[in-house]
Amino acid sequence: MDSRKWGLVAIGALILASAILGARLLWPREREAESPFAPPATEPPTVSPSPTPPAAPTPEPPTTHTVQAGDTLSAIAQQYDVSTEALAAANDLPDPDVLQIGQVLTIPEDEATAATTESPAGATPPSEASESADGPYRPPLTPSGPPLVEVTGAEGVSDLETEALLLRNEGGTVSLEDWRLSGTGGADFDFPALTLFPGGEVWIVSKAGEDTPRRLYWNRTDPAWSRGELITLRDRDGNIVDTFIVPE
Repeated sequence: MDSRKWGLVAIGALILASAILGARLLWPREREAESPFAPPATEPPTVSPSPTPPAAPTPEPPTTHTVQAGDTLSAIAQQYDVSTEALAAANDLPDPDVLQIGQVLTIPEDEATAATTESPAGATPPSEASESADGPYRPPLTPSGPPLVEVTGAEGVSDLETEALLLRNEGGTVSLEDWRLSGTGGADFDFPALTLFPGGEVWIVSKAGEDTPRRLYWNRTDPAWSRGELITLRDRDGNIVDTFIVPE
């Protein structure tokens, strides 16, 4: 065999050896990629949304009372079964004897009663009843027997600037709406819507003025009463409740 053929054989053997060596270098990598023991791909952790905190309960509105003519602080306190001192403190009243018609008073809650008293099943709490069509919730009146309304005094008779009659209720709670004071001289005073509680009193003032819880102004231009005159108090049905003779 000549040298040329030996050269071709050597070249062929070199090419074969290179191919075998390349296959041996690539084979482990392919096996590694196909190995069943390769660790699984890691997925990002799932983040759960934070729970929404429950909404805070809406505080119940306080019980209130709108002052009417004839109201006194002690009578209002008795109506709602609270002390006069607590009622005055809750409304920052420097003078408990001074109230204004239309003034809205906040009724303090009796903490001991609120902590120990449970509403019966199915009962409607006062806070829900306050939303009725009749207006703000009002506890029922608590009369202590039949009313006993009397004309107990007179001041400044025959003088328009000072003339006034005093009425006092020594009995149970009563509405004086449409009651009437009549004198033998022909003067008649008709009461507006007015609740008079036990121990409550109200002045009927002859001259003009702005009503207060304890003073009702008649808005007359002349005196209504005369000394020695008989004054009669009648209820809305015309029944005589009391009579009073103006002192001489």
